[in-house]
Amino acid sequence: MKSSDTTPVVNASFHEDGFNQDPYPVLEEIRRAGPIVYNELLDRWMVTAYPLVSRVLGDSGHYAQGASDAFVDFFGGTTMETIDEPERHNAMRGIWAEDFQRGNLESRRELVERVVADQLDPFVDRIRSGETIDAVAELTRSIPTLVIANMLGIDATMFAQFSAWSDAMGTTTEGALDPSEKGMETVMAGRRATSELNAYIAEQVKDRRRNPTDDLIGKMVAAPFAQTGMSEVEIIASNTQLVFAGNETTAKLMAHTLVSLAAHPDQRRMLAADRSLVLPTIEEVHRWQTITQFIDRDVRAEVELAGLRLSPGAVVMPLQGAANRDPQRWDNGSAFDITRPPRQHLGFGFGLHSCIGLNLARLEVQVWLDRLLDLLPEFEVAREVDYGPNFQLRGPAAVYLAG
Repeated sequence: MKSSDTTPVVNASFHEDGFNQDPYPVLEEIRRAGPIVYNELLDRWMVTAYPLVSRVLGDSGHYAQGASDAFVDFFGGTTMETIDEPERHNAMRGIWAEDFQRGNLESRRELVERVVADQLDPFVDRIRSGETIDAVAELTRSIPTLVIANMLGIDATMFAQFSAWSDAMGTTTEGALDPSEKGMETVMAGRRATSELNAYIAEQVKDRRRNPTDDLIGKMVAAPFAQTGMSEVEIIASNTQLVFAGNETTAKLMAHTLVSLAAHPDQRRMLAADRSLVLPTIEEVHRWQTITQFIDRDVRAEVELAGLRLSPGAVVMPLQGAANRDPQRWDNGSAFDITRPPRQHLGFGFGLHSCIGLNLARLEVQVWLDRLLDLLPEFEVAREVDYGPNFQLRGPAAVYLAG
């Protein structure tokens, strides 16, 4: 479906050099044009208003998850992320749902604290000794990977290899946006890592059938729905996708937190003095610097959105980062304010495909940020932050810290 004479058109390119450093001026331009705006370059209907974005994300009857085939190809099988049929999606998600509920995750707090201390304390010692270190490569990527590895029941001797696989998978989306030889090599390395991790998970699945366990792999293997309603490749892909999702979003949220607080030292000092602001700070960082900026939705049944009739085959681009700064929902939404009254944002998605690990991510970042402020309350970002080309999953490519 193409634009009509009455539909605003903004031909924004999300892949131009420098765009991802600060995409918000362009997103505001799109917002000013109208509630739903057509992009001829992308053949997409872009949506920025919070109520409309949440409506699209929450309506799996009219909108299907975009790029599902690419997800299936990447992970080697169907996962809950690619299923729009609520009954099957919820049955698959329900296998692990209780493990990721806030109350049940409290039993994991000691694990998270141990992983954070093991990774953060030597990092801080190096900063105090005068080094300037990339926190993305040396700190934030490892914490969520090691936590999820523990929850999956991975042997400790495999942690280093597990982290290497996870890191290579995490850079695949950025490599896909780089047409150079280096970009192609990054994509191939990510695909190899996914294949190797799948092979490793396959062996773990076989082992859990012989020797039942209470870890996440064991729970999926033993689940009645998995035994009757999931193929072997779906079980393997689901565990691999969990590793990727848990690493990528949480690591980027930590990196955004470092940059946001370093850029607002008065608020960082307020937070260091009042730790009741830690959780509100995490939510504000995720609202203000949204990680998942968009995931396309394919129109599967005729629907009306903001007065426009959309037919099957049209593609809607709900811009979550723009919605998270909607001035109709947040006063001065473009400002960073850790004392802002809490309101639900779209950083963790909305509806059927909201992030299953959102409470784990909050716990990990809370424990990490609290300890960081204990050990290094006056940290500074030492170099200009590069956000790379990946607008869809936006986050700092590197954050160099100094004490």
